[in-house]
Amino acid sequence: MKVLVSASFKKHARKTILSIFVFAFTYIFLLLFAIGITIGFTLLGLLIFTSKPMFLTAIACIGLFASGLTVLFFLIKFIFASTKVDTDHLTEITEHDEPELFLLIHQIVSEVDTSFPKKVFLSHDVNASVFYDSSFWSMFLPIRKNLQIGVGLINAVTQQELKAILAHEFGHFSQKSMKVGSYVYHVNQIIYNMLYKNESLDNTFEKWGSVSGYSAIFIGISVFIIQQIQNILKYLYKYVNLNYLALSREMEFHADEIAAHVAGSKALADSLLRLGFANHALNYIFNFYEGKISENIRSNNIYHEQNCVMLLLAERSRYRVQGGFPQIELATLKKYDKSKLNLENQWASHPTDEERVKALWKLDIIKNDVSNEPAIALLSNGAAIADQISEKLFSHIQYQQVPATLNLSEFKDNLETQINRYTINAKFNDFYDYNNPLLKGDLATADEHEELTFEELFADRKIESFYELNGLKSDKHIVEAIQKGDIKLKTFDYDGKKYRDIDADELLLKIENDIQDITRQVDSYNYQIHHYFLQLSIVQDRKEEFDQKYYDFAAFHKTFDESQTMYDDMNENTAFFFQTLPFGEIEARVSDLKRREVSFKKRLSELLSLQENIQPPMDTALLSTLNKYINTDLLYFNVDQYKEENLQILLQAIAEYKRLLDDIYFSKKKTYLDFILRLEEDKARQ
Repeated sequence: MKVLVSASFKKHARKTILSIFVFAFTYIFLLLFAIGITIGFTLLGLLIFTSKPMFLTAIACIGLFASGLTVLFFLIKFIFASTKVDTDHLTEITEHDEPELFLLIHQIVSEVDTSFPKKVFLSHDVNASVFYDSSFWSMFLPIRKNLQIGVGLINAVTQQELKAILAHEFGHFSQKSMKVGSYVYHVNQIIYNMLYKNESLDNTFEKWGSVSGYSAIFIGISVFIIQQIQNILKYLYKYVNLNYLALSREMEFHADEIAAHVAGSKALADSLLRLGFANHALNYIFNFYEGKISENIRSNNIYHEQNCVMLLLAERSRYRVQGGFPQIELATLKKYDKSKLNLENQWASHPTDEERVKALWKLDIIKNDVSNEPAIALLSNGAAIADQISEKLFSHIQYQQVPATLNLSEFKDNLETQINRYTINAKFNDFYDYNNPLLKGDLATADEHEELTFEELFADRKIESFYELNGLKSDKHIVEAIQKGDIKLKTFDYDGKKYRDIDADELLLKIENDIQDITRQVDSYNYQIHHYFLQLSIVQDRKEEFDQKYYDFAAFHKTFDESQTMYDDMNENTAFFFQTLPFGEIEARVSDLKRREVSFKKRLSELLSLQENIQPPMDTALLSTLNKYINTDLLYFNVDQYKEENLQILLQAIAEYKRLLDDIYFSKKKTYLDFILRLEEDKARQ
């Protein structure tokens, strides 16, 4: 297959090739300089020794020679380095194991016109990649690549979509035009090795320094020269990378085009839009079972559960489902992103999913002979390998006893209970996902409000205000970074208008005004809603209950920021436990921490008393640990060592404090919202 590269690809390829030549020229210059230094230092050392042979001049001679060699070794050590990818977490498969999957790979290899992978591995995640063990000589010798496919990915796509994804991966290595990327990758590895992988050099200096006190002089000379070389290399690293990353983005588009020719534009576009959702579903399962470790419960098969989570979340998000897979539209994702900023991210290695999907739509390559069967069906014996990988994931977890497993029905029941516990009712139309049902200022009188229906109060147009407000706040944060110079840009676009970096002050003022306008609008919405349900509670003779639930949440909200600050403060003031410090400083910091603990323990105790109304109840062992922390003056450091057991209790208490704080806050918010929804439902029944 021959897919022509774009003019933009050619432009960035030329720039990248130029950067490689600049690096090569600079490196040769530095290498000649190092050789000159080595020869010069050697001759100088010999001159010093021969002019006055003695122990000190012999040390000087050897030291100068070693300094020169060290600088030279620094510049050539990458030749002996290699990067070996760790495959311990992967499961290798063969054609005998998985004939149907290998048949698909053979078809793709044939169509893309590339070589078959050296090895094929399965991982547990939602990912696919091509990798290989590399060294300096990889630039000159043909290297066969390995293919890694995540079972979490296979489980979330159709066979046609899997074909498109794998064709994209092979597309990176199929054409001569793509090989420039490989050269830049190795140039980057070379520079990175010289900048950051200097363990062998550090060990040499350490051994050298232990021989004699005089060694420090020559180590200092070597370090000074190496640091100057590194300063040059850092500039080169940035220069080469900026060009390479621009080319890398073009390479992604090019590989996408190859994939579209193999499997069609739709297959790759649909999978791009779904994979983030599939990854979220899988992570949801991991978090779910992390919370079940203390109960000695583990998964039977995470991939059956991944399907379950995807479908359940799709239903909650009102995504269309086709062939058992959620169909996620770009417009659906875009509705949450109301940013008006348009920045070119020079340091991004990939274009955004939106850019890739739009490019695929523009290609509009249609394939008639497609297979929309689940890709997981390609795996043999009912995807038995997926069971093994799922089993492998949980085999590393230490349970107190042999863990029980949940069948799919039990998992779904648990999941729905958990989601319902932490989800606002869908009838509110996402209104309270980014908003709290709180009033600012005094309550308005009933006469000030027009009569609105429940549907009008929570209409789509009002929800848009929250997305717009979030977009403005995000834009403000980025423009502030541009203003401070943290993000270096000469020009950028905002709302279709071009701005210079020096215009950031003016733009920030505009964004602030827009934020204030929409915030006032949101406040008026909350006013209208509160008035509506207040009147409803009066009509139904439930005003006292309405006020109790509203003010219960409002009162907790009022103290939330202070409680959150207390959590942040404890986190910040326990960070030193993970640092190497003098004993005296550790004792001083522990003493300061003890003073802070007084108010923290008091607030934790208050949260524990409030959590009694939250379901499910706290684990007995955990509750015992927290009470021990609150009621005991734990010793964290004694003379010259930490008390690890007590430190673990402290850190667990801090983590549980945050979980309790968030859970109680959400519980009170949800309790109030569930109550006002019942008011509406009772009104409809009257």
